[in-house]
Amino acid sequence: MYKKLPQLLLIFCSSCAHSPIEGAAQSQPLTKLPNLAPVMQASAIEIHNDWNGYSDITPVLRHYKFRRHQDKFVGNAHIAIGGYGAAGVHQQQTKKIAIPAAIGTKFLTTLAQTPLRVGSYQPQLDRRDDYPSIKIKLQIDRQQVTFSSQSQAANYIPWKVTIERDHRTTEYISNSPLPAHALQLLNPYLNLSGIDRVIQRRRLPNANIIHRPK
Repeated sequence: MYKKLPQLLLIFCSSCAHSPIEGAAQSQPLTKLPNLAPVMQASAIEIHNDWNGYSDITPVLRHYKFRRHQDKFVGNAHIAIGGYGAAGVHQQQTKKIAIPAAIGTKFLTTLAQTPLRVGSYQPQLDRRDDYPSIKIKLQIDRQQVTFSSQSQAANYIPWKVTIERDHRTTEYISNSPLPAHALQLLNPYLNLSGIDRVIQRRRLPNANIIHRPK
C-alpha cells in the first residue's frame, strides 16, 4: 500500500505547502469539500484513545502528545485506569515515546486521504456498556484538524472531522476506515503493553473480569 510513498508525498507537499485547509460551508456542493493535504504539515499530534463501560477498570484513558522534532514525532504516553467502587482510586503511568519518521509520514498520509462528506455526526451505538471515545488532533500552522469518533462500529465508523481556523469551525463526516487504519500504524509505538501492567496493578488479586476494552 505504501510502496509509492515518495510519489504520494511529492503530490501532497507540492499542493499544500503553507496552504490552509479551506473548509466549505455545509450548504455547499460536495465538490467544494476541503482538501486535507495540508495535514502532512502537522507540527503537533494529540491522541485520546479512551474507553468506558461496565468494568472493574473503567475508565481506561490513553492520552498521547507529540511534537515534530526534526524528522520524527516525540512526546509522552499517559495511561490511567479507574474502577467502579473505588472512586478516586486509579493507577497511571507516563512514558516518553517516539514515532519514527517513516511511520509518522504514513500516519499523516493516511489521514490526509480520508474522504469527507457533508452531514451530521451520529455514532453507531448497538450495545450497552461499551463506549469508545477517540480523538486525533493535528496542529497545522494556525489551524487544527480533529478526527473523532464515539461509534461502536468496526473502525469506529462514522468519523467526525472538524477543521478550526481563525475562530471558524466547520464539521464533516467520513464513513472511511482510514482514520482507524492510521491509528493502527502507531500501535507498536504507543506503549500498549504498559496498559496491561497498569491494569494488573489496579485489580485486586481475586477480582472478576467483567468486561475488557478492545
